[in-house]
Formats: sequence, structure tokens, C-alpha cells
Amino acid sequence: MYIVRYGELGLKGRNRKFFEELLIKNIEKKIKKDGKEARIELARGRILIYGENLEDSLSKVPGIVSYSLADEMEYEEIFPYLQKELQNYNPKDFKVEAHRVDKSFPKKSPEINEEVGSFIVEKFKWKVNLKNPELIVGIEIINSKAFVFFSKNRGVGGLPVGSAGKLLLLISPGMDSSVAGFMMLRRGAEISALHFSQGEIGEKKVRKYVEKLSEFSPREIELKVIPHRDILGKYAEKLKNMRKERWTCVLCKYLMLKEAEKYAKKIGALGIITGDSLGQVASQTLNNMYSAQIGNEMPVYRPLIGMDKVDIEKIAREIGTYDIFISEKEEKCPFRPRYVSVQTNVERFKEILKDLGL
Repeated sequence: MYIVRYGELGLKGRNRKFFEELLIKNIEKKIKKDGKEARIELARGRILIYGENLEDSLSKVPGIVSYSLADEMEYEEIFPYLQKELQNYNPKDFKVEAHRVDKSFPKKSPEINEEVGSFIVEKFKWKVNLKNPELIVGIEIINSKAFVFFSKNRGVGGLPVGSAGKLLLLISPGMDSSVAGFMMLRRGAEISALHFSQGEIGEKKVRKYVEKLSEFSPREIELKVIPHRDILGKYAEKLKNMRKERWTCVLCKYLMLKEAEKYAKKIGALGIITGDSLGQVASQTLNNMYSAQIGNEMPVYRPLIGMDKVDIEKIAREIGTYDIFISEKEEKCPFRPRYVSVQTNVERFKEILKDLGL
């Protein structure tokens, strides 16, 4: 069986029950989606899951801070259990880390630590190290029962998907947008995705991103694909004739956001997610992001705005999208000019839009 721990949910006051029930539903859906079965119980700030081989499933459920494979027993059974199980270990030092989740249990955590620790020293002669031990014997007291474990696995953290409403992810073959989608999933947003395709290679990568992100969602993430040429083609030619090619990238982002807003309203989303990171590419200066967004009524969320490439790459590796990113080099944008405007003036951009009939 597994002990599941959650963090922020415990601080939600009167809404705590809603978040706990949603997290349990999401865990159930994820386990079922992975073709497995389990029985789930809510118990005093912990979720107890009775099933086997669930580590991969639990590692991808937003809202779970950590989880442990544990054995459940009466308190008195801890000692013969450890005498048998610890024969499989030979650490240079150890510590006992007890947590009395059930405050009605008569023994307090320090008392449990001392009692169990003394037993282990007596039986195995191991040294105690409270700061950086090689082995940690974990004990949690829940509903008057003892749950013993030897490892604590990190979860996704954050909030349960669906607790914050629905958003539309504007996703590209680059690395950043898929990470942005993951960041909002772990903050409780349910997401759908929209891609403006420039070719088969890029579109194939995007579909793989969406498949990977769906592993962190209780349901499969929907993807809508629109040919990039359909929204920019005729306007790119007009810009060229106007000798305003430098504005192409800003205009492209403007048109994509406008199209994204139409689709977001259609599916009931409350905003748009982009992978913008300040200063990384020409269209991601403050001036250009401001200009590109002037036609939108709906909010645009940029969870990566203050992150650098190293930060973003680290998360991409952790969630499994980095290997997809480097797998193939996608098609180049056929409309990108040799030189682009990096510090656009919004009033001048409005004039250009008017000249384009937008």
C-alpha cells in the first residue's frame, strides 16, 4: 500500500474537502487510465492507497507532494517487522523519523523515535545520525495504526488538475510551451491545446508533447491544429509590399492570439497560456509582447516569463519533453524576415494593423 501526502490542500480552509475529493478523483482516473486498480481512503490529512506497482502513476498526479510504499501494522508489530526487514540493509548510520498524524495516539513522535531507534541500535549496532543518515526508517501513525516505510518519493506537487478552471495552451514545436502547459497543470488548470502547424515534423513533435502532458492530466488533452499559413499568409505578403517585413513576427503573434481567443471562448476556457520567456527571442521583448496582445480581451498567462533557458530545460527533462524537443529539427517559418523588430511601438503597430484592414 501507499501513503500519499499533499501540501497546499491542507491550507484551503473551508474548501479543503473539495480539493481533497478532487485529488482522490484524479488519482482514481490516473490509476484507471494506466490500466491498474486500487482502493483509496482519505485518512487524517493523508490518502491511503491499497494497490500494487503504482509508483509511476502517483509520480504524475498534480497535488501529490510525496508518496511512500509502506506496510501497515499495529504499533507493537513494528519491532518484529523491523528485525526481519532491516536484515536487507547495511547502512553506516540511520535515523527514525516518526510522525504522529493521529494526535489521539498515546505515544508522541519523539517517544516513538527514541523507542524504535533504541531497538534498532540494540539489534543491529548501527550508529544514529540525525542530520544526514544513510537510511531513514519512516513511521506514520494514522487511525491508530503504524505505517512503516524506507523511502519518500517526490510528487508533482501543486494543486489538483481542474481546481482552477480551464485554459487554452498555445503550443509550438519548441521546448518552452510544453513546459508552460505543465506549470499550469500543476497549478490546478485543466488545459486544451492549439497548434499552428508549419509542417509535418513540427506537428508530429507537438502531438508527442500533448501525449506527454496528458500523463499529468486526469483526462487526455485535446489538440486543435490550424495551418499557420491560413492565418499569416496573405498578411505577410501585404507587409512585404508595404516594406514592413520587420513587423512580421509581432503580427504573427498578434494573429495567433486573436485566433486562440476565438477558440478559447468556444471551448469555455478562461485564458490563454503561452511559453513566452522574457528576452529569449525577438517576439518576447516587453514591447513586442505588449503589441501582440493589444487585440485580446482574454488574459494571457506566461508562467515562464521570469525563467531562463537553463530553468526551462531542467523542467523539460524532468517531465520528459526535452528528448522530444531535440529529436528532430522542425521546419523553419517561411515568413520570417531576415531582420525583425525587437522594440515595437504599440501606436505604430496599431497603424500597421489599420493599413492591413485588421
